[in-house]
Amino acid sequence: MNLKEKSRVLGLGNYGGKQAKEFITAYCYKGSASNGSEQDLKALGDIPKFQLKGFDGFGGNRERAMECLEQNPEFLEFVSNIEEEIVFIIFGGGGSTGSGCAPILAEMLLQDRNEDGTPKKIVCPVIALPSADESIKKHTNAYEAVRELHEIEGLGATFFINNNININKEVKEKEKDYKYLNSTFAKFLDTFLTNDTYGELNNFDESERLEMLRDNGAMVISLMGVKEKDETVDQSLLLEKLTKSGIFAPTENNGICENIAIIHAGRNNSDIDKENIIAEAGKPRNVFEGYNGKNTLVAISGLDYPVSFVSALGQAAKDAHEERQRNRKHAGKLGDLSFMTEEEPKAEDPVKKKPSKWEVLQKKMKK
Repeated sequence: MNLKEKSRVLGLGNYGGKQAKEFITAYCYKGSASNGSEQDLKALGDIPKFQLKGFDGFGGNRERAMECLEQNPEFLEFVSNIEEEIVFIIFGGGGSTGSGCAPILAEMLLQDRNEDGTPKKIVCPVIALPSADESIKKHTNAYEAVRELHEIEGLGATFFINNNININKEVKEKEKDYKYLNSTFAKFLDTFLTNDTYGELNNFDESERLEMLRDNGAMVISLMGVKEKDETVDQSLLLEKLTKSGIFAPTENNGICENIAIIHAGRNNSDIDKENIIAEAGKPRNVFEGYNGKNTLVAISGLDYPVSFVSALGQAAKDAHEERQRNRKHAGKLGDLSFMTEEEPKAEDPVKKKPSKWEVLQKKMKK
């Protein structure tokens, strides 16, 4: 069954609004864009919008998210009243509005639980990671946002968009084609959500797709067109784009994954060898297969977060920060960036559970 009707996109900040617009206008998804910047919202044209009053951008400081949400209870009510089962929270990791608000909103949406303690909603973040040549602040914001997402219990699949790729390889100077990334991701995810193919051997059904979206961890999707009936898929290229050089951040090479899905372009025959995917991604709990697709689609869920890639962002921010300090002739006085790591609790002290940002926000609003 088509999962589009069960889904809603929630675009936060500049990038989030643009990606949400792609889903809304090109694929008719239910959704909206939210931002404090009136100019950013106007640039999106005629799509549903929600302006965060009193905050014309956060000036790069994602810490202002708590204050912003506290002063915009109508927005919190709007998000809490989302009826759709699947919510994609889309934001730029390097920005401040989206990266600051997204973890709090994800925690809020996951509060409603079933009797067995599992969340009633499937909340899937979509985070666009900054490229290597962007500012210290953007690297730091993305690092902190990913750390916070990683700590949220019950969070669904997370999609890490890689803005560090060179789309036009004929251009020597790196070219970041954001429109290409936005349209490609929307096409990939829509194909996954709306799959209604069937074959005599097996089908990739709704329950299997929901299971993959519930898997905590990173998720990647690759889609390759087949022009002729007897044309074969370039498996090595598909796997390369799926795990290393495509629109998603490179996956960790540690064999951690939960589920693999393959929609074969052939009616009854396999056009890609699942053993090749398993060798690349790791041994999954399940391999779901469908047939008779217009294109060959491969998806992997429950992957480890792209720790190496995100750690590199943190290291880049740390290195740049230290260089700035040396240039100011204060080398060694500040040491490591205090906001990059948390202090370990003293051995003699009991470890206390840190309240979530959503819990902190609730206390602030009750005062």
